Amino acid sequence: MSGEQGRQIVRSAPYFPVPDVAAAASHYETVLGFRREYAAGDPPQFAIMSRDGFAIMLRLVSDSNTIVPNERQGGTWDVFFWVNDAQSLYEELSTNGADMVYGPIIREEYRMKELAVRDRDGYVLGFGQEWSP
Repeated sequence: MSGEQGRQIVRSAPYFPVPDVAAAASHYETVLGFRREYAAGDPPQFAIMSRDGFAIMLRLVSDSNTIVPNERQGGTWDVFFWVNDAQSLYEELSTNGADMVYGPIIREEYRMKELAVRDRDGYVLGFGQEWSP
């Protein structure tokens, strides 16, 4: 390929260090509605979890003290996804027992209906739907 099309980014994924890849992957499947796209090792040392074509990478780290989600550093989310229906996603995740950080709430300043959940390792996943009054 040449030109601009050859330089096109075709995929991205946040990378989350975790102390137990199998447990983290199971949580993403059963609570957050992701599917296991790939896993390496036995027990797993690395996994790619995806939902609707968007991925999160999980990687084993030996020292869980090195895991520092953005929230612990004063941030809000570790990853943010735009969604079509924040309310139904909230209902699904709540029913599955997700640790709800907030929402759904309306952020009038930037016109989003948002919610956020915390995974078992402390990473915060934000979800937002474009909103207009």
